[in-house]
Amino acid sequence: MKKTTDIPEKRRARRLKVGLPVTFHQISASKRFGETITKDISMTGLRMDTDSFFQPNSNIIIKLRFPEVNKVIEVVAKVVWSQTAPRSDQFQTGVEFSEINPMFKKWLEEYILINITMGR
Repeated sequence: MKKTTDIPEKRRARRLKVGLPVTFHQISASKRFGETITKDISMTGLRMDTDSFFQPNSNIIIKLRFPEVNKVIEVVAKVVWSQTAPRSDQFQTGVEFSEINPMFKKWLEEYILINITMGR
């Protein structure tokens, strides 16, 4: 009998480690906004550094910029988690895309696949 200690991956999509410029603003009374860089991205969401904590289940509008091809994608996302970043005064925030234009989704899928295939 083969023993394994691997923890199963819970994510639904492969992540691409990439630093893309992001602007965001929260859809709420506080209307917080900011700019940052992604840590990684997938077809279903992304992880980014933020200056403050975001309440899970809150909604934000994100504009992702792809400078190498001069493209901007706008999505509505739900905050899944937000926690203090290791050895930093910032937070890491994980979001799940809840509304994305089908054309943008297809383009994002191709971007991620090409970059993963190229080993980036």
